Amino acid sequence: MRTTSRGFGIHYTVTGDGPPLMLVAGTMMAARHWADAGYVAALAGGRRVINVDPLGHGGSDRPHDPDDYRADGVTADLVAVLDAEGVDRATCWGYSRGGWLACSMASHHPARVEGLVVGGFAMHAYRDEVTRTLTPLAEHLRAGDWAAVWRAFGVTDAAFMAMMEADNDAQAVAAAVAGSMTPTRYVDPASVTCPAIYYVGSRDWIVPHVRADVAAVGATLDEIPGQTHLGAFYGAAEQVLARVTARLG
Repeated sequence: MRTTSRGFGIHYTVTGDGPPLMLVAGTMMAARHWADAGYVAALAGGRRVINVDPLGHGGSDRPHDPDDYRADGVTADLVAVLDAEGVDRATCWGYSRGGWLACSMASHHPARVEGLVVGGFAMHAYRDEVTRTLTPLAEHLRAGDWAAVWRAFGVTDAAFMAMMEADNDAQAVAAAVAGSMTPTRYVDPASVTCPAIYYVGSRDWIVPHVRADVAAVGATLDEIPGQTHLGAFYGAAEQVLARVTARLG
């Protein structure tokens, strides 16, 4: 399915029936990765799963201007998908950059977010570390230097790298990364008032920040044993689903 937001086409799928649950993919990820990893099939048994390709990713449009990816705009895209589906409020589940999008949506459009599931992301202030990580990532992508991207992420799986390079427009992803820091990637925890469920791989570098986030917003937290940032999405779907669905009820 496809809707229009700010003049851009936003692609999404809908699977299942029940309370609406929006899935929001992270950097270089797309809606299909949620499906490929088994999340959609597991969740659609009792929920209406609205699985979104964020702007710049998957089947959505891929502009190259960072200003098109500022928080107010990309969260408006998610609201446009809810509007297209006639959904007033939904639980929003995002991973990594998708977690930033989900938290930003809850901050900018609190009336539309029933609750949050946040994987591999923290709202808490660690802006200097994020800037040190994301600024060179955007530069590598802008230069089309995929080898540098994979070195930065510590990725060595040749099949995974080939899939991501084939699926992504490096210039669009670079713009998305840069735009997420304009003017800041920080989301004030006090601006998010809905219930929140957090999870993170125990080997993810952001674990201390996620713990701080959870303390600030009174959320629940599951640390997925032995998993890195990428592993907590791709390698641990069954564990994540068991923990999150038990908390969602």
